[in-house]
Amino acid sequence: MHSLHSETLPNGLRVVVVPQPHLHTASVSLYVKAGSRFESTQDNGLSHFLEHMLFRGTERLPSAYALNHAIESLGGTLYGATHADFTLYQVSIPPESLAESIALFGEIVTQPVFSELEVEKGIVREEILEALDEDGRNVDIEDLSRELVFEGHALGYKITGDASNVDRFDVPDLRRWLARFYGATNSFVVISGAVDVQESATLVREAFSSLPAGTRPESPMPTFNEREPAFMFVESVGSQTDVRVSFFGIGERDPRRLALDFMARVLDDGMSTRLHRRICDELGLAYDVFAALDLYEDCGIFDFGAAVEHSKTSALIEQLFALTTELRESLVAPEELKKAKKRHLWELRATLDDASGLANFYGVRGLLDVPGTLSDVAAAVENVSAEDVRELAREIFRPERLSVTIVGMLEDDAIEVCDKLVAAYR
Repeated sequence: MHSLHSETLPNGLRVVVVPQPHLHTASVSLYVKAGSRFESTQDNGLSHFLEHMLFRGTERLPSAYALNHAIESLGGTLYGATHADFTLYQVSIPPESLAESIALFGEIVTQPVFSELEVEKGIVREEILEALDEDGRNVDIEDLSRELVFEGHALGYKITGDASNVDRFDVPDLRRWLARFYGATNSFVVISGAVDVQESATLVREAFSSLPAGTRPESPMPTFNEREPAFMFVESVGSQTDVRVSFFGIGERDPRRLALDFMARVLDDGMSTRLHRRICDELGLAYDVFAALDLYEDCGIFDFGAAVEHSKTSALIEQLFALTTELRESLVAPEELKKAKKRHLWELRATLDDASGLANFYGVRGLLDVPGTLSDVAAAVENVSAEDVRELAREIFRPERLSVTIVGMLEDDAIEVCDKLVAAYR
């Protein structure tokens, strides 16, 4: 399907180059195993704040403006995102700007100056405020649902942390975090698109050879003993009530990962799939509804979500539960699985036309030590059976794995109805 070059530098940095000469773009991506999963309550938000502060300049380009102007002058835009278990930096560029872009990436992580600290704190505070209501309560359903699923574990922490933590962070904290997480052995670089393999590999060696080896952080996997289904309601004024039905599940490194993809696709992969057809087309309970995977290396979440008129909340939950029961009890029809496989294969093929998509595929897998190429995944598609999907549904859609989070406006009796529905899930 495509060629691939992999190597590990003497300092332990892993590098993948994916040349796609038919493209007219190139992508430079750096993945670092740093995020809220590896934080304490005192450090919560520091991974995210460090990501912001690395945009504040290097020794050669000592301000946010200078750094961004340099990257944009090459035709690209620097993008950064902090997740619970990794941080991504990525730029898509014209291929002729590759050398300068890789050099800049090296400077960003090896020569940061951490200028304009208080300005960036103000920006992050604004980001944190987006999740709060007028009384200062967190009403962001993504944050709340993770807190409920992973109660007592760092995977349930807010990625941004709280404003009180951000107010306290200083430059020594940033340098401590940089030294702890931004080592070569804890990072992964992907160069993809219209690039030359040898040139790309040489440029990465030159830009990142001074990066210290460092160590890889550890975080214990959440453990779930036998427990009752979890339920949380948070009152929030609005025209709709937001619902998340979440199941603790398998992660990226599980050999059944592909079967999980098909379970998700059977439910939600277009307007003809079960979730949209049942919730929207047949019952009119919501304008939009989704099933989504949020996966980490050792575990994950299978989410259902929708925003609905307040009075429809319990009916939505009942129908979502019914869909999980159907997957547990009955085999997916052959034509349904065939369509899911065809769409999955097409999505893999389409990735070959997207330099950033290729980088994301290999970057996440490489950082988390998930083996296999795009071709390997495509070859494995045909081996997934309807029985594989049903067995996985029986494992994941269980009461002890269930958490339901509701944010909106419900009367006391409606809250009680939802609570009883969750408690009765079997």
